[in-house]
Amino acid sequence: MRQIFAKKNYMLLHEDGTIHYPFSKFLSSKFINPHTHGAVSKSLRILYVFCRAHRIELALRAVEGRCLSFDETKQLVDLCYRPIPEIEAMSDKKVVFLTGAKAGKAPINLPDAVESNTASKQANYISQYLKFFFEVFLDPNIRSSTLRNDLDRAYNITRHQMNTTITGTKQGHHHDIKSLPHDKFIEVIRAIFLRPEELFLSESGKISRNLLRDRAMALLACEGLRPGTLGNVTRTNYRPESSHLVITDNRVKRRERVTANTPVLKLGASTRVNSASETMIQLWPFTIEAIDDYINIERVAVLSKRLTNQSNGFLFLSEKGEPFKHRASITDMFSRLGIRLAELGLLEVGDDPYFPNVRKYDFCGSVLRHSSAALFLKHKGTDDRAKDQMKSRFGWTHNSNMPERYAARTISDQANINLMEFSENLIAEAQAKKHK
Repeated sequence: MRQIFAKKNYMLLHEDGTIHYPFSKFLSSKFINPHTHGAVSKSLRILYVFCRAHRIELALRAVEGRCLSFDETKQLVDLCYRPIPEIEAMSDKKVVFLTGAKAGKAPINLPDAVESNTASKQANYISQYLKFFFEVFLDPNIRSSTLRNDLDRAYNITRHQMNTTITGTKQGHHHDIKSLPHDKFIEVIRAIFLRPEELFLSESGKISRNLLRDRAMALLACEGLRPGTLGNVTRTNYRPESSHLVITDNRVKRRERVTANTPVLKLGASTRVNSASETMIQLWPFTIEAIDDYINIERVAVLSKRLTNQSNGFLFLSEKGEPFKHRASITDMFSRLGIRLAELGLLEVGDDPYFPNVRKYDFCGSVLRHSSAALFLKHKGTDDRAKDQMKSRFGWTHNSNMPERYAARTISDQANINLMEFSENLIAEAQAKKHK
């Protein structure tokens, strides 16, 4: 199957070019985020290959009050562990062979198997589709209440098995947070603001022509903005007179079609999730100065080279005077910054216990965001009020447990520091007593 986007509708097509209507209706009516469209479509293609290989017609089974059997559901879940290109390249015979009763355990440990979390999400999306298929296509057309109840029960059993078979990998421990130590983070901020000519270089090693733009973007990442959000900020979102930045969804201002690669606000266009991504944050004075330098020098110069203003009102522009169209442009900037920080010795790990057997910290825009969140709690404390403020500043939903993870990390760090001080004092007392 292949995917297309037409007239704001996301569709999946059969090999002969005809539209798979149930899949397409599910994608277009339930999801609006391009990234989610891509992820869900992969799950639907797995379901399509599985049903085609095993000659399963859900509409025909509905007449008998059936969905998928226990073994079929297990086999479908096992198939979610395989990469989608491999699945679609298989013949029906091979799919049946790999998912049949004699196939053995799921390919969890194979070198090319997807992560358990990914497989779990794909199984969950298939479960959501089955619910949608029953409610939209089957239930309204079934006259028998008995058959409807039997079919509802059958679909619920299949969906429950799809949702619970894969537990996913263990995650969420506060030690897994990849952030820089507070003193290292402050050192990086200082270097970005005071020594941009050493950090922001072109691929040829010369000082970047976008030095002021990249410095401002990097400092906003240090404020806690996601890399995708940086490409979403408009000129009117920036309010230096009050030292604030409004973070809101601006995808409607784009002239080009929004794709999975377009830098946009996370959950910005969601109508089903209570998203806290749209918020307003107060900026540090040095960030304001960096943004003003960019606006008054580089941004003006870029726009003056064009006969027409192509910015669409966005704050950060390419050398063509256009807003960033691809997330890779922002990712590449942070990659080059990370290389220079490492070369200047600003990412040395030292004796950091959270990064054993590693000489240098990994670096990307998200590391700056995580470091900002950790620094926020260090200064604000770990009480409920501070964690609620954290949700607003860093764009997490009301039910997010991310502040709890950072709070646990902060408390753990504080406990280690206190024990270290106690240990040093204890040893000093013992040595003093021994000396006497």
